[in-house]
Amino acid sequence: MPDGPVRSLREMRRDGVVMQAWDLSCGAAALATLLNYHHGDPVSELEITRGLIDRDIYLETPELVKARQGFSLADLARFTNARGYRAGGFGSLAFADLAGMTPLILPIFENGQSHFVVYRGVWQGQVLLSDPAFGVRTMRRTTFERLWIPVNDEIGRVGFTVDRRDGLDPPDRLRARPADFMMSG
Repeated sequence: MPDGPVRSLREMRRDGVVMQAWDLSCGAAALATLLNYHHGDPVSELEITRGLIDRDIYLETPELVKARQGFSLADLARFTNARGYRAGGFGSLAFADLAGMTPLILPIFENGQSHFVVYRGVWQGQVLLSDPAFGVRTMRRTTFERLWIPVNDEIGRVGFTVDRRDGLDPPDRLRARPADFMMSG
């Protein structure tokens, strides 16, 4: 008999991820996931989206967000730094580099679209992601490496981290545990 209430697969998939409400808001939802579950900072996707769009370039030309297929990592960094965190963008990353950087936001290209996800870790060849469009999901490392797209030939594959400036350890509810990999996606 289960220890707690029975939960649907949909409910379990949404543990540890802020689901995106709009087609082009995966960056805002991924950042909300990182701030909420890693840092314990209860900020909503809507609040982040409003903060991201509150720039002269977007206010004067709002169709830029659609033309760019959403917000950039630079946009996320501006919001994060303004909120008192230290944003870190890293280029020329290899899969092995991710181990010491989790969790971090990464761009992937899947189903014909660029998309931001939160990389949480790897276990026995399976990668754990908090995906704002799907929920918590796993995939084979080889599949993940194929989807993780380089920005360009010079910068390569990138990742985006958010660190605290106060020196305190974050609650880190995104740390991957073996039980997290039991749900396949």
